[in-house]
Amino acid sequence: MEEEYEGSYEGAGAVATDRPAREDTEVIDLFQVVKDNDVESVQIALDRGADIEQTSSGGVTPLIQAVQSGSVQVVELLLQMGADVHAATRSGDTALHWAAYVGNAAMTRLLLEGGANVDAVGELGNRPLHVASSKGHDQVVGLLLTHNAHTSFKNAYGNTALTLASSQRVQTWIKRVNEGGAAERAKLAAELAAADSEADAKVAERRAKEEAEAKLREERMAAARKKRDDEDAEEDRLEEMERARLKAEEEERRRLEEERIRAEEEARRLAEEEAKRAAAEARRKKREAAKKKKAH
Repeated sequence: MEEEYEGSYEGAGAVATDRPAREDTEVIDLFQVVKDNDVESVQIALDRGADIEQTSSGGVTPLIQAVQSGSVQVVELLLQMGADVHAATRSGDTALHWAAYVGNAAMTRLLLEGGANVDAVGELGNRPLHVASSKGHDQVVGLLLTHNAHTSFKNAYGNTALTLASSQRVQTWIKRVNEGGAAERAKLAAELAAADSEADAKVAERRAKEEAEAKLREERMAAARKKRDDEDAEEDRLEEMERARLKAEEEERRRLEEERIRAEEEARRLAEEEAKRAAAEARRKKREAAKKKKAH
């Protein structure tokens, strides 16, 4: 088959997140902050009067740039600020073509809810459905079909979306709409809504499980911290008791030592007094003996 779909879509979908803080007087390049997914700076630039419909040399508007960069929040902001959802590049591709190319269902939904032309003719006569179908982006294809995208349109190569379909699910959905018309679109919309609800429920369940696990981890960590604190407190208590015991033993040792010293001093004093009395008695007896000797 000759090349079915062609367009300048390389490099789409990458989102940059690292960015420096903005000075109040700094000149802001709207395209750059859109590429950076810097929602705050985009808002500041628009508040300062930046042209929301300015175009690059290829006719890319900030809205199209946001879709190319995969910046869902910026797309939402630009639409809220009045960006033209129908604006197209010089080759004719709209923001919806690019959302179909990158396969972002959230951006596709925002653009469709913002009034985007579901059957806009882009480069080589491709409609958004051609693009999404050729890339196998089934969720985007489903959104386009439930928003009444025509399935019979051919591009410049004579291919319909069904001809370009690169996945079995996309082929099945397009065939259902071809055969069942509005009724099948309605059924498909209900199926997609149910699938979205189921997906949301799974996300909610997973989030609840993660939160429960996080809570359990925190409780275990808190219990472990309390156990460590209790063990530390008990260790401190035992250490304090040991210090008190050692202090008491030291004080008792000092008391006994002081009593021993006092007893020794008392004994020495008594011995000295006894020695003095003995010496005095000896001198007295000596004097008496001398007196008796003289008397004879």
